[in-house]
Amino acid sequence: MDVAIVPIRSAELGNTSYLLVSDREKVAVAIDPVRDIGQYLDILTSAELELTWSLETHVHNDFVSGSREFASTVGSKIGASSDAGLRYHYERLSDGDEIDLGPWRLRVLATPGHTPEHVAYLLLNATGQPEALFSGGALMVGTAARTDLFGPALSWRFAHDLERSLKEKILQLPDEVVVYPTHGGGSFCAVGAGDATMTTIGAERVTNPLATARSSRQFVTRSLSTGTYPTYYVRMRNLNQIGAPLVGSSLVHPPEIDLASLDHWLAQGALLIDIRAAEDFRSSHIPGSIATGADGNISGWVGWLVGPERPLILVADEGSRGAEEIQEAVSQLMRIGYDRTVGYLGGGLAVWQSAGRRVVGYDTLNAARLAERLDADELLPVVDVREAAEWHAGHIPGSVSLPLHDILTQESGLPKGIPVAVHCGHDYRATLGASLLEQVGYSQLSVVIDGWEGWSALEEVPR
Repeated sequence: MDVAIVPIRSAELGNTSYLLVSDREKVAVAIDPVRDIGQYLDILTSAELELTWSLETHVHNDFVSGSREFASTVGSKIGASSDAGLRYHYERLSDGDEIDLGPWRLRVLATPGHTPEHVAYLLLNATGQPEALFSGGALMVGTAARTDLFGPALSWRFAHDLERSLKEKILQLPDEVVVYPTHGGGSFCAVGAGDATMTTIGAERVTNPLATARSSRQFVTRSLSTGTYPTYYVRMRNLNQIGAPLVGSSLVHPPEIDLASLDHWLAQGALLIDIRAAEDFRSSHIPGSIATGADGNISGWVGWLVGPERPLILVADEGSRGAEEIQEAVSQLMRIGYDRTVGYLGGGLAVWQSAGRRVVGYDTLNAARLAERLDADELLPVVDVREAAEWHAGHIPGSVSLPLHDILTQESGLPKGIPVAVHCGHDYRATLGASLLEQVGYSQLSVVIDGWEGWSALEEVPR
C-alpha cells in the first residue's frame, strides 16, 4: 500500500485515531485526533512529514478533539461535516467531496446515525479503487456506535438514519475494504464492540447483528440495546463545537504540593484522586479520596462523578512509577476537558502518614468467604455496584443494586453504622464503589475481590 495507516490508541476511551501517511509525498492526514497531539507530532517530525489535514468523523461526545491544536501548531486544515456547527474556522465537507493524499484520495461519505452530522472517509488508491474506510462510529467490529446521545426522543430517528447509512452506503462497499473505526471495545459509545480494532466490510456483512437484522424494527431494537454513558458526554459536544482552550504540543506536568498546600486546596473543595492500584488503595488511603487507579479508566469515572470545575489533586506511587501514573492521569483528564489538576501530593501517602495523619483501608474477602458469612446469618448486606442490566441478569440474593455512577446521588437504603460488602464484576470497580460509599458516610467496608464471577462459580449457590 502506498499509504501507511498508523493507528494511535487511547485505551481508556476505547478509541483509535489515525495518521495516514504518504511517505513518497511526505504528507500526512490525521483522523479523529485526541487533544494531546505530542504523540502525533513525534511521528510527523521523525519522518519529516507535513500534516495537511486533521479530519473529524463527527462532533465527539467522549473526548476533546485535537484538530484545533494541530491547526494552531502546524497550520493544518480542519475538515468536518458541513453540518457540524463548529464555531471556529474549518473546511465544510459534504458527501462526495474528496481530499488528496498524494496520488490517493479520501472521499467523504455522509453517514448520519451515531450523530446527525456523522461522515466517514473512504480511502481510494491511485486507480480509484476503495481500500479502507475510516468509519468513526458508523460501523465498528460487531456493532455500531450508539444513537441515543441526543436523548430518547430522537433515538429511533437516529437509529433509522444509521440503518440507512449502513445498508444503503457502507455495506455496498466491496468485501475486501478494511474498516478502521474510531470507537471500539471499552468505549461507552460502543456497547457490544469486541477488543479488535479493525475489520472488513465482508466480515461485518456476515456477522454484525445490525447488518443481519431481518427488519427495521429489529435493527432499531439491537442498536438501542445500550447502557448508560458518562455525564460528561452531555457537555463534550458543545465544548468541541465551541473549541476547548488550546494546551499546546505537550501537556504540562502538574506541580508537586506539600501538606500545607494540600490542606489549602481541600478547604477550597478540591477532591483527592488516588491513582495507585486498587490493591494499594484498599490497604490504606487518605480518607475521602476516591480510587480511580491507573490500572483502570481514570477519566471515564472522574468525568462521570465530578464536575470539570472542581480542583483535583492526585495521589500516586513514589518514584518513576508515580511519575508515569501522574502523566497518564493528566493525559486522560485533559482528553475529556478536565484541566483543573492543581497538583500531586509530593511523597504520596508516605508523607501523609509520616505527619501522623489518619489513613483508612478496606477488608477484602472472596465470594466463598462471603457465602460462609451470609450462611452464618452475619449482618453483612451486599452492595452490587454493577450496571442495573448486569444485576438483573444475575445477582447475589438480597444484594442492593447501586450502580457506581449513582452512589453519590442515590440512597442505598442501608444504615451507615453496619458492615457492608461491595462487589462488582472485578475488584477495580468494586474498590472505586467502596471509595464512593465512604464519601457518603459508610465506614465499615469490605471489597469482594472476585465479585459476581466468583459468586456465580460457587457450587450450589442459591439463584
